[in-house]
Amino acid sequence: MLDLIKNIGLGLFVNGSFALMNGNFDIASFVITFGSIALMWACIYLSKRRENGA
Repeated sequence: MLDLIKNIGLGLFVNGSFALMNGNFDIASFVITFGSIALMWACIYLSKRRENGA
């Protein structure tokens, strides 16, 4: 399940960064980009914690 959420975060990151590269500097583009980075970080952190048994 964490891999699915991580992949959704990756898709959101690609869409947000594509919008920023095309010059769409709305607040939504920044929120989506940084929110997806936080989502991917949380999923990677939780999966590493699960592997270590913590």
